[in-house]
Amino acid sequence: MGNASSQAKQKPLVITAAPGDGAGAYHVNFAEKADFEQVLLTKDGFPDAYYLPWNSGNCTECEISLSKGQFDYFFTANLSGCSIWYKFENKQIKIRHEARTDKQVHWQHSIAGFKLAFDSSASDECTLTVDEATLVRTAQFFMVYALLDHKEKVIEFRVQLIKHVRNGLSQAEKYELIRVDNVPVPFPRD
Repeated sequence: MGNASSQAKQKPLVITAAPGDGAGAYHVNFAEKADFEQVLLTKDGFPDAYYLPWNSGNCTECEISLSKGQFDYFFTANLSGCSIWYKFENKQIKIRHEARTDKQVHWQHSIAGFKLAFDSSASDECTLTVDEATLVRTAQFFMVYALLDHKEKVIEFRVQLIKHVRNGLSQAEKYELIRVDNVPVPFPRD
């Protein structure tokens, strides 16, 4: 996986739909495509990733044990106005995908002990346009995923700004990675 290596050039990361209701433990495979890297989540094999979907107008949350070292990856749905929060508790990391973006909701997360990993609503880079003449749809959104390094005791949230262009007539599409930001968070000391 190019996206897991700091030495390899990253590509936009695109997640296929998670099986079932979405939330939970999966085995992850990566498929290199011409202009993106596809994440394939399956129930087959040893679970090494956790996927957290979003919920319109609400917050979703998961807990990942840090003591077992079971998961190497965390994935969530694309962000175009949402935020990602985390806190450590009882040798676990709790991660929230928040769809609401007002100040009161942010305050509630802070009061509950959560720290902000990334807020896409603070950016004006999420865009969506459709050319009615050509039916070309252009969108920019954020993809946030995390690598859990149990040896180094750090979770590294990676924030990709991705541009996606899709031709509504030919169905041809292209992905472009605009930039990547890393947010490393050390595990708490035992």
